[in-house]
Amino acid sequence: MTRNTPHVLPNAQRTSWAYLGVGLLVLLTLVALTEVNYRFALANPGGNDFLARWMGAHMWLKEGLSPYNERVSLASQVAIYGRPADAGRGEDIAHFVYPLFSMLFFAPFGLFDYPLARALWMTLLEVALVALVPLSLRLANYPARGKTLLAWVLFSILGYIGVRTIVLGQFAGLNALLIVASLVLICNHRDLAAGLVLALTTSKPQMTFLLLPWVLLWASSTRRWRLVGGLLGGLAGLMLGSLALIPTWPQQFLHQLMEYPTYTNRIGSTLSIVAGLFPTLETPLNLLLHAGFAFFLGFAWWQAWGKGWPDFLYAALLTLVITNLIAPRTATPHYAALLPAVFLIFHAMEARWGRWGTYAVWGWALLLFVGHWVLFLTTLVGDMESAWMYLPLPIFCLVGLLWARRWWLAEARS
Repeated sequence: MTRNTPHVLPNAQRTSWAYLGVGLLVLLTLVALTEVNYRFALANPGGNDFLARWMGAHMWLKEGLSPYNERVSLASQVAIYGRPADAGRGEDIAHFVYPLFSMLFFAPFGLFDYPLARALWMTLLEVALVALVPLSLRLANYPARGKTLLAWVLFSILGYIGVRTIVLGQFAGLNALLIVASLVLICNHRDLAAGLVLALTTSKPQMTFLLLPWVLLWASSTRRWRLVGGLLGGLAGLMLGSLALIPTWPQQFLHQLMEYPTYTNRIGSTLSIVAGLFPTLETPLNLLLHAGFAFFLGFAWWQAWGKGWPDFLYAALLTLVITNLIAPRTATPHYAALLPAVFLIFHAMEARWGRWGTYAVWGWALLLFVGHWVLFLTTLVGDMESAWMYLPLPIFCLVGLLWARRWWLAEARS
């Protein structure tokens, strides 16, 4: 008589069922999150940063209109104000004002009605902000698991910058993920893929107009030609593909770009805000600050020229910080791309100061989290954020990176 033995699934089959279970859980979570976002979108009309891009995609797909057509802008204005916008009063004309190849991201959402499209877009941004955390930790070589990782995810998605990115529907959240992902790919010597991903970040060029030249310079100096080829090839492919769809789009885009400063809040660069604190010296100080930081960034690039990954990454993070200081038009959601710099600074605190460094990390994290919200609520003008919101994070990152430089390079090379 033989004794029955319990049936045991092979390891591969158990693994497949585990993956299926995780996949279903993730899918259900995303569906539930989108439902919450949809209810929010119905109860709170807005998301104007996304609306103009959605309208461009929607009317292009449904009516064949160029996203730069005045009828598209007018439709966006009516959706926002119920009437044409008054640029003289500072109202948003809501031009599309993105490169045509950004339709790679916006076109799928143009197929849906706006509330559902906005809800789906918010879900995408939330996923991007969550995914940004482990990738940023990876770049900073800063380990975090369990409750600590969860705390950093909440720091990213519930902080002022994260919430503003989601509510406005700012593409910057997704672009920040692309930027950080490209740096991780460079770290892993996936150069062709890194170049292609970097090319996609030009959908919002004000976030990477300095990073891309640095990547090309460094890649050339270290003979990483696949990175150069991926980036230049990706840019060429995006341009040629979009020109095949609308040959005149660059002229239309530039026309809208030239109009942009005439109707948007004239904050200018972060450095210009600093210069404005000294009215009698504002013009010369503004020029001096921009020239000084440009020279400083060039010096940082020269220091990292031809060197390895640690020097490249440090210069890349410094480049992202200085981009947000000197860019003529910036926005606080752009600061999502500074998360790796924040984690590098926090890692340096813990490594250099031990237990007191851990206290310092959580103290600074709390100050940045709560401080941003307090500053926003106490300086809010109507429905516009104050220029003061642009100062704390890039200045913290700049000072912190300068302080951490020697430790980071020594640690990463050891």
